[in-house]
Amino acid sequence: MGNGAAATADVRQAAAKPAKKRRKNFLQHITESAPWGIFIFLCIVVNAAILGYDAHYGGVNPYHELIEQWNMYFLFIFTAELLLEFWAQGPRRYFRNGWNIFDVLVVGLSYAAVSPAISALRTLRVVRVFRLVSAVPQMCRVVEALFTALPGILASFAILAVVFYIAAVMGTTLFHQDEGFKDLGAALLTLFALAQYDGWGETIARLQEQNPYAWVYVIGFTVIAAFAVLNLFIGVIVEAVQAAPQEEIKEEIEEVQEDVEDIQEAQEDAAELQRELLQEVRALRAEVASLRNVGPPPA
Repeated sequence: MGNGAAATADVRQAAAKPAKKRRKNFLQHITESAPWGIFIFLCIVVNAAILGYDAHYGGVNPYHELIEQWNMYFLFIFTAELLLEFWAQGPRRYFRNGWNIFDVLVVGLSYAAVSPAISALRTLRVVRVFRLVSAVPQMCRVVEALFTALPGILASFAILAVVFYIAAVMGTTLFHQDEGFKDLGAALLTLFALAQYDGWGETIARLQEQNPYAWVYVIGFTVIAAFAVLNLFIGVIVEAVQAAPQEEIKEEIEEVQEDVEDIQEAQEDAAELQRELLQEVRALRAEVASLRNVGPPPA
């Protein structure tokens, strides 16, 4: 009888595991479905629109109270979304995704902005619009590419800073009497405008009055800063964007490998349970056979 009870308990445990697995898959099916993604996307867009309307017309607009109420509704919707995704994916898988952590921070800042006492915190409500980035996969890829390219961008920025500093020192030395190059600060602002082609013709015409060879300085700086180094920024970002799909494919492969490992574990558990059940059945058969061999009790 003890062996039969143990077998029954094992069968119940085996039946409970698939039920838990089905529930998890059901939540994943909901949170990863296209209608769910479209619904969350529309909520973010509508929430951003009413925040902009309220900011444009201020607290005197007739819909201010209604907008405040719907802001709370949207905040509750976003919170429910985070909870469902957390239950569907599990803690380890959920927090391994940086975008999930980003969503948690955004929603947490939104709760901090609920307090009407501090107006500065209330401006944090618009941070919820950032969730558009995590809701649209294409935008996620661009942002991830930017973070991937961050070391190259910083290196390019350092080169550009060196170029600007050298050009500012040279410009201040050569054209110190000009209002745009009277000191290093003014020279840096003038050079930044030149890099954006803002007032390029006016600046070079003004400097030509002081030094007929000023065009060499201006054109040289423009070629190095605007053409070479700034295009280097673009090249680094484009390279990172092109490499982003490869990183996404690697992440998908890792997820598939995890799913395969889960399936293997489930198969091993099922095989172990099958072996235990076979042992229990054999033990029961042995007990039945022994009872048959004993025969009927004496009269």
